[in-house]
Amino acid sequence: MAESSNTNAMVSGLKVSDILLPHPSLPNSMCLGPRSSESPAHLISCEANRIPFVNQNLDLTSWADCLRAWPNPPEGWVAWYNRVSKTHYATWETIGIADALSLSLSPLEKNENILKTIGYFWSDALNCFMFGHGPMTPTLLDVTMITGLDIASPSPSAFKLPKVPFTLSSKTECTSWGAYLKRYMKTKGPVTEREHTAFLNFWLEHFIFCGPSLAPTKNYLSLAYELAKGTRLGLGKLFLGEVYRSLQLMSVKLFSQRTVKTGGPWWFIQLWAQLYFQNQIPDFPPLTTCTFPDTDGREIRCTSYGQALYGLPGSRLIPKEAAGWFQIFFQGLSNPLFFPYTESENFENPVSFRLDSFADDASTRHLFSIMIRPCFLPVGMSTSNRITKPGYESYQPVVVARQLGLGQVPPHFFLHHLTASRAELPDILTGQRCYTFFDALAIPIPNNLCFTTTTDGFETWWTMWKTHAFRRALGPSLKQLDAEHDTTHQEQDGPEPKQADGSPFTFLPPAPVVLFCRNSPSLKQVIMQGQPISPKSASKNKASSGPVAPRASTQARKAVRKVAARKTLKRKAPVQDNLQGCDPSSLLTFDPESIEPAAPKASEEPSLEMVHGPLQRLKALLSSSVEILVENPEAIKGILDEIQPHLPVTLRVKLWPAATLSAFKSGVQSARQRITLRRAQLPLRADIAEKCQRLNEKKTALDAKTDTSANNAELETLRKELESLEEKVRMTKQLIQEKETFIARSREEAQGLTADLKTDLAEIRALSGQLVTGKDEDDEAEIGEVDRIRADALCALDEFLQKNFCVSY
Repeated sequence: MAESSNTNAMVSGLKVSDILLPHPSLPNSMCLGPRSSESPAHLISCEANRIPFVNQNLDLTSWADCLRAWPNPPEGWVAWYNRVSKTHYATWETIGIADALSLSLSPLEKNENILKTIGYFWSDALNCFMFGHGPMTPTLLDVTMITGLDIASPSPSAFKLPKVPFTLSSKTECTSWGAYLKRYMKTKGPVTEREHTAFLNFWLEHFIFCGPSLAPTKNYLSLAYELAKGTRLGLGKLFLGEVYRSLQLMSVKLFSQRTVKTGGPWWFIQLWAQLYFQNQIPDFPPLTTCTFPDTDGREIRCTSYGQALYGLPGSRLIPKEAAGWFQIFFQGLSNPLFFPYTESENFENPVSFRLDSFADDASTRHLFSIMIRPCFLPVGMSTSNRITKPGYESYQPVVVARQLGLGQVPPHFFLHHLTASRAELPDILTGQRCYTFFDALAIPIPNNLCFTTTTDGFETWWTMWKTHAFRRALGPSLKQLDAEHDTTHQEQDGPEPKQADGSPFTFLPPAPVVLFCRNSPSLKQVIMQGQPISPKSASKNKASSGPVAPRASTQARKAVRKVAARKTLKRKAPVQDNLQGCDPSSLLTFDPESIEPAAPKASEEPSLEMVHGPLQRLKALLSSSVEILVENPEAIKGILDEIQPHLPVTLRVKLWPAATLSAFKSGVQSARQRITLRRAQLPLRADIAEKCQRLNEKKTALDAKTDTSANNAELETLRKELESLEEKVRMTKQLIQEKETFIARSREEAQGLTADLKTDLAEIRALSGQLVTGKDEDDEAEIGEVDRIRADALCALDEFLQKNFCVSY
């Protein structure tokens, strides 16, 4: 590992004197470098228009899905925390996650007005917010003070994490965190490694990194398993890298005018913003008076900045308040708070970093040296994650020196000139070199260091930035956020920036990728340049070093850029078209006249005749067993030193790792010993397998006896059936009783009706006896018969009279 660190230091060319600079007016204070003596014009040309608020429409509805992943504890989490902490709290303290785990005990109110406006000021090129008063960003100091996560241990790498020997349910099986908790939380018995891993996986995914899936995944399962085994890891660097990557993904979404659905640790960004902008929050309480719930739910005194900030009230989205925060970020503060940790002596945590004991605590000063040193932050802990692959984000605290108590100078962005500011990593070797790239750069911190927030030559640098980036009127932006914003006072855009000669300043067209130093070589190519070099080259590099942080050797960078230019010629054509008519010297980060004369043609084109013999010898050496090569790779190094100027870059990239095999000596030896032991233990494994088989059979029998879930379910079904039948019987008896009552009442009523009927019948009979019998028809017939006789007699008399007397009537 020492060899690797030395190699990286040689590649970087960065010295301690480049980073910690004497303060010009305060003898016990320091400034943070590297310092730049160049104009920021080229940087502004590339990156100013890529900051979202400069060139994007503001739409608060774009953030709805982004903030759904929020670290509030679901039902049952506190009980699970209590159960696991009884066994593993000491381990958590040892590996530096106890403080961050304690934050999961409390809900956190969301401040949507801050979160949905602050993102528009993020520059993913510099990994910082560009506010009106200057750049600011979450740093490793903020991660330590708010979460207590470890930043000193080796950074975790997705390529080196072990395979988990057991399976946990994913989103397809447990569709929510509540279902996941019920499945893996035990209520009795010891806390197994499996349960501990499931617990930490829950914590990492839901409370720390806040994945967008809102359900269990395997993205951090291997990391959780490694932590459960008690391995110390630089989780703080991974966390800050994920914060930067979430903000970068947000920038890409805003650029493409899509809804921001990335998820991520926005909770930390909220706490960070509330801490640094506390003077703009109404009724902001003294943090030392805030309380935090313990495991029993009782409010107790806070022991860290993180716990104190967790108790602050939140706010739902209100357009007027959101516009107010945007105005604060845009206009900046007249007296910004750059160093908010002046009351750290009132909090016990973090134990490992005590600002109040800075002069006497060597470990605190060691951590501070890590906080101010540039590095590559790890991101992506799963090779199968579709969104975040294993890679790195650049950490360059030089742009926010005042947040670290150091003087601010015009920043030189060394990492941009060295390599790509962010990238995916292709393999384990590149990842190992990446995360330890600056470890050899040990920065001694004076024990009498006095913190300051002053500047040295920074005002000119920032004035140019502010003139170019904040040239648009504020009013139209506020109107986009708040439709009721008063626009009676018409604001005018600032004058269009001009160059020194009076010509219009040229901004490159906005792009979703970083444009500044876009032709820098890949990190793997940079690492390849770090193999041992000849004394002549070393002396040349040494002679060319100046006050500005040096870069990799010119000849190697030219060779790498030629290859990179050929590969990206077609892809970069549109951007280059936009550069036509510009003065190249204003866009280059170096003086063209300083380029040394081109090397002879023979050194640029590989000579196969010169390298054939050494390559054959190298092939014979590489044909040896790996155990021999890790013991003595000097022969390989010697051959590569001899022939590397004559090899093409692509072949050097492939051959270089073979010269560093000694770095894997202990790993290869350990692996070989384990293989030998495994082979010797075959009988033991067979015996264990047999015993495990018998144990499984016994466990199956035991489960059959003790697992009464099926019988309990059947019993419960029968009980329900019995209750149903009993209810039916009760209802039937009630119906029978009602029918019997009805029948009895009917009989009583029938008897009464019978008596009434007899009485009425007797009365009817009596009245019937008084009636005249017969029918009117019969009597009418009888009368009619008599009347017929009368009529016949009368008729006979009339006929007689007419006939005999001719009497006419």
